[in-house]
Amino acid sequence: MKLHRNSLLTAAAIVLVLYVVSLIVGLPEWAAVVLTVVLLVLLAVVWKQPDEPRPVVTKPAPASSVVLPDREPVFSGPPTRTVSDVRLPSASPDFQFSFSAVVQWSTVLSGSRHADLGAVAVDALIERARGLTARQQVTEESLNQHRLAALLGEPALDEKGQVRSWATEVRLRLPDADQKHLQHLAALHHREQTTLLERRMEQDKRAYLKDDVFATPGSAAVWWLVNHPGEVETALGLLDTLSELSAAANDLPVRRSSAEAIEGPKSTRAELAFSAAVDELAEADTTQAKSETKNARGGYREQFFSE
Repeated sequence: MKLHRNSLLTAAAIVLVLYVVSLIVGLPEWAAVVLTVVLLVLLAVVWKQPDEPRPVVTKPAPASSVVLPDREPVFSGPPTRTVSDVRLPSASPDFQFSFSAVVQWSTVLSGSRHADLGAVAVDALIERARGLTARQQVTEESLNQHRLAALLGEPALDEKGQVRSWATEVRLRLPDADQKHLQHLAALHHREQTTLLERRMEQDKRAYLKDDVFATPGSAAVWWLVNHPGEVETALGLLDTLSELSAAANDLPVRRSSAEAIEGPKSTRAELAFSAAVDELAEADTTQAKSETKNARGGYREQFFSE
């Protein structure tokens, strides 16, 4: 390490001062020389220590010119036009859909153009929607809307190829009046199906009773025993009744038992009263005839004995 000039001057001044002090104090010359040498060595050791790093002062870089980035180009969206509550046909001739959407388009031809390309785009998109809804059922409103939104979201050219149009925010629904009418028809249809099912069940039950249960008196008796197991004696007492039911079910004359056949048909009250009156008249005539006969015989006897 090289010594600076100021450091050398400082060391020389120190040596001189020490030498003068040693002479004043009265030290021998050799002692003053040794002390001076020791001090010089100490100064040399101290000066050989590495200096603390000084902060590096960097010169400020020259101010560079600020370059502003180019502005990003502003892209304007495609032109749009909103259509709402446009009636479109459905698969049912009695109902129509209500169609709403935001129609967007882009120009294709660079030459002569239509005066109102928005109208061309709207007309082309409505024609596409019409062809799709004409095959859709009114009972699938939510499904129809999702399908229509997916198909109309794809750009497509019009007939003359002037614009490419597509639709967003598609909405397809039934008007409220048609929705209520459809619900009423659905309720009537359900009621009709229920009535037909109940009628069919009743017909099946009647056919089962006529063609199976009461086909013959024997089948009727077997059916009764199946539903009343173990009641054989009661079944025997119901044979005549079951036979009558079987005959009535098959539109046959009622088969009566031998006792009923002997007794004959039961007379009504009027018939009984008429028979009683006839019997009384007959009995009265018989009594009168007997009395007349008796009187005549008495007369003959009296005449005979008088003679």
